[in-house]
Amino acid sequence: MYRMNLFGAFSLTDPDGVDVPLTSARAKALLAYLSQSPGMRRSRVEIMALLWSNRGEAQARASLRQVLHGLRKELGERGDEILRIEADWVGLAPGRVALGSADEGEFLSGLQVNDPSFDEWLRDTRLRDEDHDAQPKPHNAGTMHEKPVVAVLPFANLSEDPEQQYFADGITEDIITELARFQSLWVIGRSSSFAFADMDPDIKDAGRQLGVGYVVEGSVRKAGERLRVTAQLVEATSGMRIWAERYDRMMEDVFAVQDEIAAAVVTKLSLSLDSRETALARNRPHKNLSAYDLLLRSRSAWWHGNDSEAYQLAAKAVEADTASAVAHAYFSLQNAYQFYSGAMGLSLDEIGRKCQFHAEAALSIDDTDPIIHAYVAMGFAFSPLGFRERGLKHAEIAGNLNPHDCEIMLFHAWNLAFAGRTEEALALLKKAGALNPLGGYMISACYADTLYMNGDYAAALDSFKGWAEAPPAFVPVFAASLAQLGRIDEAKACLAKLEREKPEHFSLESYARAQCFTCHKDNDRENWRRGFELAGIKL
Repeated sequence: MYRMNLFGAFSLTDPDGVDVPLTSARAKALLAYLSQSPGMRRSRVEIMALLWSNRGEAQARASLRQVLHGLRKELGERGDEILRIEADWVGLAPGRVALGSADEGEFLSGLQVNDPSFDEWLRDTRLRDEDHDAQPKPHNAGTMHEKPVVAVLPFANLSEDPEQQYFADGITEDIITELARFQSLWVIGRSSSFAFADMDPDIKDAGRQLGVGYVVEGSVRKAGERLRVTAQLVEATSGMRIWAERYDRMMEDVFAVQDEIAAAVVTKLSLSLDSRETALARNRPHKNLSAYDLLLRSRSAWWHGNDSEAYQLAAKAVEADTASAVAHAYFSLQNAYQFYSGAMGLSLDEIGRKCQFHAEAALSIDDTDPIIHAYVAMGFAFSPLGFRERGLKHAEIAGNLNPHDCEIMLFHAWNLAFAGRTEEALALLKKAGALNPLGGYMISACYADTLYMNGDYAAALDSFKGWAEAPPAFVPVFAASLAQLGRIDEAKACLAKLEREKPEHFSLESYARAQCFTCHKDNDRENWRRGFELAGIKL
Protein backbone atom coordinates (compact mmCIF):
# COMPACT_ATOMS: atom_id res chain seq x y z
CA MET A 1 0.00 0.00 0.00
CA TYR A 2 1.37 3.42 -1.02
CA ARG A 3 0.80 6.28 1.41
CA MET A 4 0.27 9.86 0.29
CA ASN A 5 0.27 12.83 2.62
CA LEU A 6 -1.55 15.89 1.25
CA PHE A 7 -1.67 17.96 4.43
CA GLY A 8 1.44 19.96 5.19
CA ALA A 9 4.27 19.18 2.76
CA PHE A 10 3.35 16.65 0.06
CA SER A 11 4.97 13.24 0.53
CA LEU A 12 4.63 9.77 -0.97
CA THR A 13 5.99 6.51 0.41
CA ASP A 14 6.01 3.09 -1.26
CA PRO A 15 4.68 -0.15 0.34
CA ASP A 16 8.07 -0.67 2.03
CA GLY A 17 7.86 2.74 3.70
CA VAL A 18 10.53 4.27 1.45
CA ASP A 19 10.03 7.89 0.35
CA VAL A 20 9.32 8.38 -3.37
CA PRO A 21 10.99 11.70 -4.30
CA LEU A 22 8.97 13.58 -6.92
CA THR A 23 10.79 16.49 -8.55
CA SER A 24 7.85 17.97 -10.49
CA ALA A 25 5.33 20.18 -8.68
CA ARG A 26 2.78 19.36 -11.37
CA ALA A 27 3.29 15.61 -10.79
CA LYS A 28 2.46 16.15 -7.11
CA ALA A 29 -0.54 18.28 -8.06
CA LEU A 30 -1.73 15.59 -10.50
CA LEU A 31 -1.59 12.82 -7.87
CA ALA A 32 -3.37 15.04 -5.34
CA TYR A 33 -6.10 15.88 -7.86
CA LEU A 34 -6.63 12.24 -8.79
CA SER A 35 -6.89 11.23 -5.13
CA GLN A 36 -9.85 13.61 -4.65
CA SER A 37 -11.91 12.00 -7.44
CA PRO A 38 -14.64 9.53 -6.38
CA GLY A 39 -13.63 7.20 -9.22
CA MET A 40 -9.95 8.11 -8.67
CA ARG A 41 -9.49 8.97 -12.34
CA ARG A 42 -9.86 12.00 -14.62
CA SER A 43 -9.84 12.61 -18.35
CA ARG A 44 -6.68 14.00 -19.95
CA VAL A 45 -8.64 17.02 -21.19
CA GLU A 46 -9.77 17.83 -17.65
CA ILE A 47 -6.22 17.49 -16.28
CA MET A 48 -4.83 19.71 -19.05
CA ALA A 49 -7.42 22.38 -18.25
CA LEU A 50 -6.42 22.25 -14.57
CA LEU A 51 -2.62 22.29 -14.84
CA TRP A 52 -1.96 24.02 -18.19
CA SER A 53 -4.99 26.27 -18.59
CA ASN A 54 -2.92 29.11 -20.14
CA ARG A 55 -1.42 26.97 -22.91
CA GLY A 56 -2.73 25.72 -26.24
CA GLU A 57 -4.11 22.20 -26.50
CA ALA A 58 -1.13 20.72 -28.34
CA GLN A 59 1.35 22.20 -25.89
CA ALA A 60 -0.75 21.18 -22.87
CA ARG A 61 -1.07 17.62 -24.17
CA ALA A 62 2.68 17.38 -24.72
CA SER A 63 3.35 18.77 -21.24
CA LEU A 64 1.01 16.18 -19.68
CA ARG A 65 2.79 13.38 -21.55
CA GLN A 66 6.12 14.67 -20.25
CA VAL A 67 4.89 14.79 -16.64
CA LEU A 68 3.43 11.29 -16.89
CA HIS A 69 6.67 9.95 -18.35
CA GLY A 70 8.66 11.48 -15.50
CA LEU A 71 6.16 10.30 -12.90
CA ARG A 72 6.31 6.71 -14.15
CA LYS A 73 10.09 6.82 -14.03
CA GLU A 74 10.16 8.17 -10.47
CA LEU A 75 7.56 5.69 -9.23
CA GLY A 76 9.72 2.86 -10.56
CA GLU A 77 8.77 -0.70 -11.41
CA ARG A 78 5.95 -0.86 -8.86
CA GLY A 79 4.36 2.36 -10.09
CA ASP A 80 1.90 0.47 -12.30
CA GLU A 81 0.31 -0.82 -9.10
CA ILE A 82 -1.19 2.60 -8.42
CA LEU A 83 -0.95 4.75 -11.57
CA ARG A 84 -3.12 3.81 -14.52
CA ILE A 85 -2.59 5.64 -17.80
CA GLU A 86 -4.92 5.17 -20.78
CA ALA A 87 -5.38 7.01 -24.06
CA ASP A 88 -8.13 9.28 -22.70
CA TRP A 89 -7.72 9.17 -18.93
CA VAL A 90 -5.34 8.90 -16.00
CA GLY A 91 -6.24 7.38 -12.65
CA LEU A 92 -5.19 5.90 -9.33
CA ALA A 93 -6.18 2.35 -8.46
CA PRO A 94 -8.79 2.44 -5.65
CA GLY A 95 -7.57 0.73 -2.51
CA ARG A 96 -3.86 0.98 -3.41
CA VAL A 97 -3.17 4.46 -2.00
CA ALA A 98 -3.80 5.43 1.62
CA LEU A 99 -4.21 9.14 2.39
CA GLY A 100 -2.67 10.74 5.47
CA SER A 101 -4.61 12.41 8.24
CA ALA A 102 -5.90 15.97 7.83
CA ASP A 103 -4.43 16.91 11.21
CA GLU A 104 -0.94 17.66 9.89
CA GLY A 105 -1.37 21.11 8.38
CA GLU A 106 -2.82 22.97 5.42
CA PHE A 107 -3.82 21.04 2.28
CA LEU A 108 -0.78 20.92 -0.10
CA SER A 109 1.05 23.54 1.91
CA GLY A 110 3.83 25.23 -0.07
CA LEU A 111 2.97 23.57 -3.41
CA GLN A 112 3.36 26.12 -6.24
CA VAL A 113 2.15 25.28 -9.74
CA ASN A 114 1.56 28.84 -11.03
CA ASP A 115 -1.59 28.09 -13.00
CA PRO A 116 -4.79 30.08 -12.32
CA SER A 117 -7.10 27.05 -12.68
CA PHE A 118 -5.10 24.95 -10.26
CA ASP A 119 -4.80 27.87 -7.82
CA GLU A 120 -8.60 28.21 -7.88
CA TRP A 121 -9.11 24.47 -7.31
CA LEU A 122 -6.58 24.52 -4.46
CA ARG A 123 -8.29 27.46 -2.80
CA ASP A 124 -11.74 25.84 -3.09
CA THR A 125 -10.45 22.54 -1.70
CA ARG A 126 -8.85 24.24 1.29
CA LEU A 127 -12.08 26.16 1.99
CA ARG A 128 -14.09 22.96 1.76
CA ASP A 129 -11.75 21.26 4.23
CA GLU A 130 -12.08 24.20 6.62
CA ASP A 131 -15.88 23.97 6.41
CA HIS A 132 -15.68 20.22 7.04
CA ASP A 133 -13.44 20.72 10.08
CA ALA A 134 -15.93 23.22 11.46
CA GLN A 135 -18.74 20.64 11.40
CA PRO A 136 -19.42 18.66 14.58
CA LYS A 137 -17.81 15.21 14.47
CA PRO A 138 -19.96 12.07 14.93
CA HIS A 139 -19.85 10.59 18.38
CA ASN A 140 -18.73 7.17 17.18
CA ALA A 141 -16.62 6.44 14.09
CA GLY A 142 -18.08 4.00 11.59
CA THR A 143 -21.72 4.70 12.48
CA MET A 144 -24.55 6.24 10.49
CA HIS A 145 -27.58 7.47 12.41
CA GLU A 146 -26.25 5.62 15.48
CA LYS A 147 -26.04 2.28 13.62
CA PRO A 148 -22.81 0.41 12.80
CA VAL A 149 -21.61 0.59 9.19
CA VAL A 150 -20.16 -2.60 7.69
CA ALA A 151 -18.34 -3.26 4.41
CA VAL A 152 -18.04 -6.72 2.86
CA LEU A 153 -14.85 -6.85 0.79
CA PRO A 154 -14.79 -9.20 -2.23
CA PHE A 155 -14.09 -12.75 -1.05
CA ALA A 156 -10.91 -14.21 -2.55
CA ASN A 157 -11.27 -17.06 -5.04
CA LEU A 158 -9.00 -19.86 -3.80
CA SER A 159 -10.35 -22.44 -6.27
CA GLU A 160 -7.84 -23.92 -8.68
CA ASP A 161 -9.90 -22.55 -11.58
CA PRO A 162 -9.59 -18.72 -11.85
CA GLU A 163 -12.84 -18.76 -13.84
CA GLN A 164 -14.62 -19.44 -10.53
CA GLN A 165 -14.14 -15.78 -9.55
CA TYR A 166 -17.77 -15.12 -10.47
CA PHE A 167 -18.79 -17.60 -7.76
CA ALA A 168 -16.71 -15.90 -5.04
CA ASP A 169 -18.13 -12.54 -6.18
CA GLY A 170 -21.65 -13.94 -6.04
CA ILE A 171 -21.13 -15.21 -2.48
CA THR A 172 -19.91 -11.71 -1.52
CA GLU A 173 -22.91 -10.01 -3.15
CA ASP A 174 -25.36 -12.34 -1.43
CA ILE A 175 -23.78 -11.73 1.98
CA ILE A 176 -24.12 -7.97 1.32
CA THR A 177 -27.79 -8.54 0.47
CA GLU A 178 -28.39 -10.69 3.55
CA LEU A 179 -26.75 -8.18 5.89
CA ALA A 180 -28.76 -5.35 4.32
CA ARG A 181 -31.95 -7.09 5.50
CA PHE A 182 -31.11 -6.25 9.11
CA GLN A 183 -32.47 -2.88 10.22
CA SER A 184 -29.88 -2.60 13.00
CA LEU A 185 -26.90 -1.80 10.75
CA TRP A 186 -25.91 -0.17 7.45
CA VAL A 187 -24.01 -2.02 4.72
CA ILE A 188 -21.77 -0.41 2.09
CA GLY A 189 -22.99 -1.04 -1.46
CA ARG A 190 -21.46 -3.44 -3.94
CA SER A 191 -19.86 -0.86 -6.25
CA SER A 192 -17.75 0.64 -3.48
CA SER A 193 -16.82 -2.68 -1.86
CA PHE A 194 -15.81 -4.15 -5.22
CA ALA A 195 -13.43 -1.26 -5.87
CA PHE A 196 -11.09 -3.43 -3.78
CA ALA A 197 -11.41 -6.48 -6.04
CA ASP A 198 -8.14 -8.19 -7.02
CA MET A 199 -6.38 -6.44 -4.14
CA ASP A 200 -5.10 -7.29 -0.70
CA PRO A 201 -5.89 -3.99 1.02
CA ASP A 202 -4.91 -3.03 4.53
CA ILE A 203 -8.11 -3.28 6.61
CA LYS A 204 -7.53 0.09 8.30
CA ASP A 205 -7.08 1.85 4.97
CA ALA A 206 -10.09 0.13 3.40
CA GLY A 207 -12.17 1.06 6.42
CA ARG A 208 -11.05 4.69 6.23
CA GLN A 209 -11.73 4.98 2.49
CA LEU A 210 -15.18 3.44 2.89
CA GLY A 211 -15.97 5.26 6.13
CA VAL A 212 -16.93 2.10 8.02
CA GLY A 213 -16.39 0.77 11.51
CA TYR A 214 -16.26 -2.91 10.56
CA VAL A 215 -15.08 -5.01 7.62
CA VAL A 216 -16.03 -8.55 6.62
CA GLU A 217 -13.52 -10.41 4.47
CA GLY A 218 -12.99 -14.01 3.49
CA SER A 219 -12.30 -16.59 0.83
CA VAL A 220 -14.11 -19.26 -1.20
CA ARG A 221 -12.75 -22.58 -2.42
CA LYS A 222 -15.01 -24.68 -4.63
CA ALA A 223 -13.93 -28.20 -5.58
CA GLY A 224 -16.58 -30.37 -7.19
CA GLU A 225 -19.44 -30.66 -4.73
CA ARG A 226 -17.30 -29.51 -1.80
CA LEU A 227 -17.25 -25.92 -0.62
CA ARG A 228 -14.96 -24.18 1.87
CA VAL A 229 -15.76 -20.62 2.94
CA THR A 230 -13.73 -18.66 5.47
CA ALA A 231 -14.96 -15.38 6.89
CA GLN A 232 -13.86 -12.91 9.54
CA LEU A 233 -15.21 -9.71 11.04
CA VAL A 234 -12.57 -7.05 11.75
CA GLU A 235 -12.79 -3.72 13.54
CA ALA A 236 -11.58 -1.28 10.89
CA THR A 237 -9.93 1.35 13.08
CA SER A 238 -7.80 -1.06 15.12
CA GLY A 239 -7.51 -4.03 12.75
CA MET A 240 -8.61 -6.29 15.62
CA ARG A 241 -10.37 -9.51 14.60
CA ILE A 242 -13.73 -9.82 16.33
CA TRP A 243 -14.86 -13.15 14.86
CA ALA A 244 -13.65 -15.76 12.38
CA GLU A 245 -15.05 -19.04 11.12
CA ARG A 246 -14.38 -21.71 8.51
CA TYR A 247 -17.21 -23.60 6.84
CA ASP A 248 -16.50 -26.96 5.17
CA ARG A 249 -19.77 -27.95 3.56
CA MET A 250 -21.37 -29.51 0.53
CA MET A 251 -22.42 -27.16 -2.26
CA GLU A 252 -26.06 -27.62 -1.37
CA ASP A 253 -25.35 -25.85 1.93
CA VAL A 254 -24.10 -22.63 0.30
CA PHE A 255 -27.23 -20.68 1.27
CA ALA A 256 -27.06 -21.81 4.89
CA VAL A 257 -23.43 -20.65 5.03
CA GLN A 258 -24.41 -17.19 3.78
CA ASP A 259 -27.16 -16.96 6.41
CA GLU A 260 -24.81 -18.11 9.18
CA ILE A 261 -22.17 -15.51 8.24
CA ALA A 262 -24.77 -12.72 8.23
CA ALA A 263 -26.21 -13.85 11.57
CA ALA A 264 -22.73 -14.13 13.12
CA VAL A 265 -21.81 -10.59 12.05
CA VAL A 266 -25.02 -9.19 13.54
CA THR A 267 -24.70 -11.05 16.84
CA LYS A 268 -20.97 -10.29 17.23
CA LEU A 269 -21.82 -6.59 16.91
CA SER A 270 -24.22 -7.11 19.83
CA LEU A 271 -27.22 -6.31 17.66
CA SER A 272 -30.60 -7.99 17.81
CA LEU A 273 -31.72 -10.71 15.42
CA ASP A 274 -35.23 -9.47 14.75
CA SER A 275 -37.65 -12.35 14.10
CA ARG A 276 -38.98 -10.80 10.89
CA GLU A 277 -35.47 -10.31 9.52
CA THR A 278 -34.35 -13.85 10.32
CA ALA A 279 -37.53 -15.21 8.76
CA LEU A 280 -36.76 -13.28 5.59
CA ALA A 281 -33.23 -14.64 5.59
CA ARG A 282 -34.45 -18.22 5.95
CA ASN A 283 -36.96 -17.80 3.12
CA ARG A 284 -34.23 -18.14 0.51
CA PRO A 285 -35.18 -17.12 -3.05
CA HIS A 286 -32.85 -19.83 -4.47
CA LYS A 287 -33.56 -23.55 -4.40
CA ASN A 288 -31.91 -25.01 -7.50
CA LEU A 289 -28.09 -24.85 -7.46
CA SER A 290 -27.77 -24.90 -11.26
CA ALA A 291 -30.12 -21.92 -11.58
CA TYR A 292 -28.28 -20.13 -8.78
CA ASP A 293 -24.94 -20.68 -10.52
CA LEU A 294 -26.35 -19.31 -13.79
CA LEU A 295 -27.72 -16.25 -11.98
CA LEU A 296 -24.31 -15.58 -10.43
CA ARG A 297 -22.73 -15.79 -13.89
CA SER A 298 -25.39 -13.49 -15.33
CA ARG A 299 -24.96 -10.87 -12.61
CA SER A 300 -21.19 -10.97 -13.06
CA ALA A 301 -21.53 -10.50 -16.83
CA TRP A 302 -23.93 -7.56 -16.34
CA TRP A 303 -21.62 -5.81 -13.87
CA HIS A 304 -18.79 -6.19 -16.38
CA GLY A 305 -20.84 -4.72 -19.26
CA ASN A 306 -21.44 -7.97 -21.17
CA ASP A 307 -25.15 -7.36 -21.82
CA SER A 308 -25.76 -10.16 -24.32
CA GLU A 309 -24.11 -12.77 -22.12
CA ALA A 310 -26.01 -11.51 -19.06
CA TYR A 311 -29.31 -11.87 -20.92
CA GLN A 312 -28.56 -15.37 -22.23
CA LEU A 313 -27.45 -16.65 -18.81
CA ALA A 314 -30.53 -15.15 -17.12
CA ALA A 315 -32.73 -16.97 -19.67
CA LYS A 316 -30.93 -20.24 -18.91
CA ALA A 317 -31.46 -19.69 -15.17
CA VAL A 318 -35.22 -19.57 -15.73
CA GLU A 319 -35.05 -22.70 -17.87
CA ALA A 320 -33.05 -24.48 -15.16
CA ASP A 321 -35.63 -23.65 -12.46
CA THR A 322 -39.03 -22.45 -13.62
CA ALA A 323 -40.14 -22.30 -9.96
CA SER A 324 -37.48 -19.71 -9.02
CA ALA A 325 -39.09 -16.36 -8.31
CA VAL A 326 -35.78 -14.49 -8.28
CA ALA A 327 -34.78 -15.99 -11.66
CA HIS A 328 -38.06 -14.85 -13.25
CA ALA A 329 -37.79 -11.40 -11.65
CA TYR A 330 -34.19 -10.93 -12.73
CA PHE A 331 -34.98 -12.07 -16.28
CA SER A 332 -37.82 -9.53 -16.39
CA LEU A 333 -35.29 -6.82 -15.51
CA GLN A 334 -32.87 -8.08 -18.17
CA ASN A 335 -35.61 -7.92 -20.80
CA ALA A 336 -36.48 -4.37 -19.78
CA TYR A 337 -32.82 -3.48 -20.19
CA GLN A 338 -33.06 -4.70 -23.79
CA PHE A 339 -35.52 -1.87 -24.45
CA TYR A 340 -32.59 0.49 -23.90
CA SER A 341 -29.49 -1.43 -24.93
CA GLY A 342 -30.82 -3.59 -27.76
CA ALA A 343 -27.94 -6.00 -27.15
CA MET A 344 -29.95 -9.04 -28.33
CA GLY A 345 -31.76 -7.34 -31.22
CA LEU A 346 -35.21 -8.36 -29.91
CA SER A 347 -38.45 -6.81 -31.17
CA LEU A 348 -40.33 -4.47 -28.84
CA ASP A 349 -43.31 -6.86 -28.77
CA GLU A 350 -41.10 -9.72 -27.65
CA ILE A 351 -39.37 -7.59 -25.00
CA GLY A 352 -42.69 -6.33 -23.64
CA ARG A 353 -44.30 -9.76 -23.48
CA LYS A 354 -41.29 -11.28 -21.68
CA CYS A 355 -41.09 -8.42 -19.18
CA GLN A 356 -44.71 -8.87 -18.20
CA PHE A 357 -44.75 -12.68 -18.22
CA HIS A 358 -41.68 -13.10 -16.03
CA ALA A 359 -42.62 -10.29 -13.64
CA GLU A 360 -46.05 -11.84 -13.10
CA ALA A 361 -44.51 -15.30 -12.73
CA ALA A 362 -42.08 -14.07 -10.07
CA LEU A 363 -44.82 -12.45 -7.99
CA SER A 364 -47.08 -15.51 -8.24
CA ILE A 365 -44.27 -17.63 -6.74
CA ASP A 366 -43.05 -15.21 -4.03
CA ASP A 367 -44.36 -11.73 -3.25
CA THR A 368 -42.56 -11.40 0.10
CA ASP A 369 -38.94 -10.84 -0.93
CA PRO A 370 -37.86 -7.19 -1.39
CA ILE A 371 -35.25 -7.85 -4.10
CA ILE A 372 -37.89 -9.65 -6.19
CA HIS A 373 -40.15 -6.59 -5.95
CA ALA A 374 -37.18 -4.38 -6.94
CA TYR A 375 -36.38 -6.44 -10.05
CA VAL A 376 -40.08 -6.63 -10.97
CA ALA A 377 -40.36 -2.84 -10.58
CA MET A 378 -37.75 -2.35 -13.29
CA GLY A 379 -39.31 -5.06 -15.45
CA PHE A 380 -42.67 -3.28 -15.39
CA ALA A 381 -41.66 0.39 -15.47
CA PHE A 382 -38.85 0.24 -18.05
CA SER A 383 -40.44 -2.11 -20.57
CA PRO A 384 -42.08 -1.14 -23.89
CA LEU A 385 -45.48 -1.93 -22.35
CA GLY A 386 -45.03 1.00 -19.98
CA PHE A 387 -46.59 -0.33 -16.79
CA ARG A 388 -45.15 2.74 -15.07
CA GLU A 389 -47.51 2.88 -12.11
CA ARG A 390 -47.05 -0.82 -11.41
CA GLY A 391 -43.30 -0.33 -11.52
CA LEU A 392 -43.47 2.50 -9.01
CA LYS A 393 -45.79 0.47 -6.78
CA HIS A 394 -43.38 -2.47 -6.58
CA ALA A 395 -40.38 -0.16 -6.10
CA GLU A 396 -42.15 1.34 -3.09
CA ILE A 397 -43.00 -2.12 -1.73
CA ALA A 398 -39.34 -3.15 -2.06
CA GLY A 399 -38.21 0.04 -0.31
CA ASN A 400 -40.67 -0.49 2.54
CA LEU A 401 -39.66 -4.14 2.97
CA ASN A 402 -35.95 -3.29 3.03
CA PRO A 403 -35.01 0.41 3.30
CA HIS A 404 -31.30 -0.44 3.81
CA ASP A 405 -30.44 -2.24 0.58
CA CYS A 406 -28.41 -0.05 -1.80
CA GLU A 407 -29.62 -1.73 -5.00
CA ILE A 408 -33.25 -1.39 -3.89
CA MET A 409 -32.68 2.30 -3.09
CA LEU A 410 -31.29 2.80 -6.58
CA PHE A 411 -34.16 1.08 -8.39
CA HIS A 412 -36.68 2.98 -6.24
CA ALA A 413 -34.97 6.30 -7.02
CA TRP A 414 -35.06 5.59 -10.76
CA ASN A 415 -38.79 4.88 -10.61
CA LEU A 416 -39.40 8.05 -8.61
CA ALA A 417 -37.37 10.14 -11.04
CA PHE A 418 -39.25 8.96 -14.12
CA ALA A 419 -42.52 9.48 -12.24
CA GLY A 420 -41.56 13.17 -12.01
CA ARG A 421 -40.81 12.99 -8.27
CA THR A 422 -37.22 14.11 -8.68
CA GLU A 423 -36.74 15.68 -5.25
CA GLU A 424 -37.70 12.41 -3.57
CA ALA A 425 -35.39 10.54 -5.95
CA LEU A 426 -32.46 12.84 -5.14
CA ALA A 427 -33.02 12.38 -1.40
CA LEU A 428 -32.93 8.60 -1.85
CA LEU A 429 -29.85 8.81 -4.06
CA LYS A 430 -28.11 10.82 -1.36
CA LYS A 431 -28.70 7.91 1.04
CA ALA A 432 -27.49 5.39 -1.55
CA GLY A 433 -24.44 7.57 -2.23
CA ALA A 434 -23.56 7.59 1.48
CA LEU A 435 -23.39 3.80 1.30
CA ASN A 436 -21.31 3.97 -1.90
CA PRO A 437 -18.53 6.46 -1.06
CA LEU A 438 -16.42 5.38 -4.04
CA GLY A 439 -19.29 5.93 -6.46
CA GLY A 440 -20.28 3.59 -9.26
CA TYR A 441 -21.68 3.53 -12.78
CA MET A 442 -25.27 2.78 -11.78
CA ILE A 443 -25.50 5.58 -9.18
CA SER A 444 -23.87 8.06 -11.57
CA ALA A 445 -26.34 7.10 -14.31
CA CYS A 446 -29.35 7.46 -12.01
CA TYR A 447 -28.08 10.82 -10.75
CA ALA A 448 -27.63 12.03 -14.34
CA ASP A 449 -31.18 11.04 -15.37
CA THR A 450 -32.70 12.54 -12.23
CA LEU A 451 -30.81 15.83 -12.38
CA TYR A 452 -31.64 16.20 -16.09
CA MET A 453 -35.35 15.79 -15.35
CA ASN A 454 -34.94 18.27 -12.51
CA GLY A 455 -33.70 20.82 -15.06
CA ASP A 456 -30.18 20.96 -13.60
CA TYR A 457 -28.19 20.16 -16.74
CA ALA A 458 -24.83 21.35 -15.41
CA ALA A 459 -25.19 19.05 -12.38
CA ALA A 460 -26.20 16.20 -14.70
CA LEU A 461 -22.89 16.69 -16.53
CA ASP A 462 -21.05 16.63 -13.20
CA SER A 463 -22.46 13.15 -12.58
CA PHE A 464 -20.13 11.89 -15.30
CA LYS A 465 -16.98 13.08 -13.56
CA GLY A 466 -14.63 10.22 -12.85
CA TRP A 467 -15.87 8.32 -15.93
CA ALA A 468 -13.30 9.19 -18.57
CA GLU A 469 -14.72 6.63 -21.00
CA ALA A 470 -18.48 6.61 -20.50
CA PRO A 471 -20.49 3.42 -21.15
CA PRO A 472 -22.72 3.73 -24.26
CA ALA A 473 -25.89 4.34 -22.21
CA PHE A 474 -24.25 7.40 -20.60
CA VAL A 475 -23.50 9.20 -23.82
CA PRO A 476 -27.01 10.19 -25.04
CA VAL A 477 -27.80 11.72 -21.63
CA PHE A 478 -24.42 13.46 -21.60
CA ALA A 479 -25.08 14.83 -25.10
CA ALA A 480 -28.63 15.96 -24.24
CA SER A 481 -27.30 17.82 -21.17
CA LEU A 482 -24.65 19.56 -23.27
CA ALA A 483 -27.27 20.50 -25.87
CA GLN A 484 -29.64 21.97 -23.26
CA LEU A 485 -26.73 24.17 -22.11
CA GLY A 486 -26.21 25.41 -25.67
CA ARG A 487 -23.02 23.40 -26.23
CA ILE A 488 -24.35 21.88 -29.44
CA ASP A 489 -21.02 21.20 -31.16
CA GLU A 490 -19.72 19.29 -28.14
CA ALA A 491 -22.94 17.28 -27.97
CA LYS A 492 -22.73 16.29 -31.62
CA ALA A 493 -19.05 15.39 -31.28
CA CYS A 494 -19.90 13.02 -28.40
CA LEU A 495 -22.57 11.30 -30.45
CA ALA A 496 -20.33 11.03 -33.50
CA LYS A 497 -17.68 9.31 -31.38
CA LEU A 498 -20.28 6.92 -29.95
CA GLU A 499 -21.54 6.04 -33.45
CA ARG A 500 -18.01 5.01 -34.40
CA GLU A 501 -17.37 2.95 -31.27
CA LYS A 502 -20.75 1.67 -30.06
CA PRO A 503 -21.68 -2.03 -29.76
CA GLU A 504 -23.31 -3.57 -32.83
CA HIS A 505 -26.93 -3.53 -31.59
CA PHE A 506 -26.85 -0.23 -29.67
CA SER A 507 -29.09 2.35 -31.35
CA LEU A 508 -29.05 6.01 -30.32
CA GLU A 509 -32.55 6.52 -31.65
CA SER A 510 -33.94 3.48 -29.82
CA TYR A 511 -32.29 4.52 -26.56
CA ALA A 512 -33.65 8.07 -26.84
CA ARG A 513 -37.17 6.83 -27.62
CA ALA A 514 -37.05 4.45 -24.64
CA GLN A 515 -35.91 7.26 -22.35
CA CYS A 516 -38.82 9.46 -23.46
CA PHE A 517 -41.35 6.62 -23.32
CA THR A 518 -40.54 5.69 -19.72
CA CYS A 519 -41.46 9.15 -18.35
CA HIS A 520 -44.83 9.47 -16.61
CA LYS A 521 -45.24 13.17 -17.38
CA ASP A 522 -45.62 14.87 -20.77
CA ASN A 523 -43.30 17.75 -19.90
CA ASP A 524 -40.49 15.32 -18.96
CA ARG A 525 -40.95 13.46 -22.24
CA GLU A 526 -40.79 16.71 -24.18
CA ASN A 527 -37.72 17.84 -22.29
CA TRP A 528 -35.85 14.65 -23.18
CA ARG A 529 -37.02 14.87 -26.77
CA ARG A 530 -35.83 18.45 -27.07
CA GLY A 531 -32.42 17.65 -25.63
CA PHE A 532 -31.93 14.63 -27.88
CA GLU A 533 -33.04 16.46 -31.01
CA LEU A 534 -30.83 19.48 -30.25
CA ALA A 535 -27.91 17.06 -29.93
CA GLY A 536 -28.73 15.59 -33.34
CA ILE A 537 -30.62 12.39 -32.48
CA LYS A 538 -33.57 11.97 -34.84
CA LEU A 539 -36.74 10.71 -33.15
